[in-house]
Amino acid sequence: MKKGYIYSIISAILFGSAGLFVKLAYISGIDSISLLTLQYMIAVPLMFMLMYIFNKESFKITKTQLVRLAVLGIFGNTFMTVFYYMSFNYLPIEMVAILLYTYPIMVFIYSTIFKRDSLGYKKIFAVFLAFFGCVLTLDILSGQFKYSVIGVIFALLAAMFYAFMNIYSEERLQGLMPLAINAYSTLFSLICLVIFKFPIFIFKGDVNLSLLGYTTILALFCEIIPLTLLYAAIKHIGALKVSIIGNLEIPTAMLVSFFILREQIGSLQVMGTILVVYAIYMIRK
Repeated sequence: MKKGYIYSIISAILFGSAGLFVKLAYISGIDSISLLTLQYMIAVPLMFMLMYIFNKESFKITKTQLVRLAVLGIFGNTFMTVFYYMSFNYLPIEMVAILLYTYPIMVFIYSTIFKRDSLGYKKIFAVFLAFFGCVLTLDILSGQFKYSVIGVIFALLAAMFYAFMNIYSEERLQGLMPLAINAYSTLFSLICLVIFKFPIFIFKGDVNLSLLGYTTILALFCEIIPLTLLYAAIKHIGALKVSIIGNLEIPTAMLVSFFILREQIGSLQVMGTILVVYAIYMIRK
C-alpha cells in the first residue's frame, strides 16, 4: 500500500514542474501540438526500449487490450495534454496546476454515481477542501477574477480528460504493466497528433538545441517517469486516492513559478494551497 502513495507523490511533484519547461520551450516559438509531437517522438522509443531491456513480457498484449490502449491514448492522453499545454499560453503555471487538479472532484462524482462508493464524511470533506482551495487561489471570493476565461476552460478540459485517464486505466487496464500502458497509449497519441498536424518543422531544421533539451526533459521527467508512476499508483491505491494526493502538484507548481519565473503569488493562493495539502494529508491518514 505504501508504494502507491510514494508513486503518486513523486508523480505529482514531477508533473508540477512540467509548466516551467513548457513555457521555456514556447520561447522558441513552437506551438503546443508541435511541442507534444516532438516530446512523444522522444518518449515513445525510449519507453519501448526500456520495456525491451527490463521486461520483454510486457510487449504481449491482447487485441482487446490494444483497442483499450488506443482509446486511452487518443481520447485521454492526447486531449488531456493538448489542452494542458495550451492553457500555459494564457495562465500562470500555478493556476494551470490548480485548475487541473479539480479532476479529483470529477473522479469522486463518477465513483459515487457509477461505482457506488461509500460516502464517508472524511472523503467528502477532503474533496471539498481540495475544491475550496482551488476557489481561493482563483480569487473568486474577492470578486477580483483576473485570469483568461479561455485559459480556464482549457485547463478544466484537461482536468476532465485527466479524470477519464485515471478512471479508464483503473477499470480497463489493470492487467497490464504501468510502463506498457504508458508506452502504447502514448504511441497512439503520437499517431493521432502526426495525422492531425504533420511535424514538417522537424524536417525544416526548426528544432534548436535549447528546444530539444527542454523537450527531452519533458519526455523523461514530465512524461515517462510521472505517468508510469501514476498508472502504478492507481493499481495499488485506486484512482480516487491518487487523484487527491496528486494535488501536491499545486504547491510544486507555485514554488517553481515563484522562484524561477518570478510569477506573483497572493495570500489567498497560499491559503488555498495549504488547504489542498491538508486534504492530501487527510486522505493519506
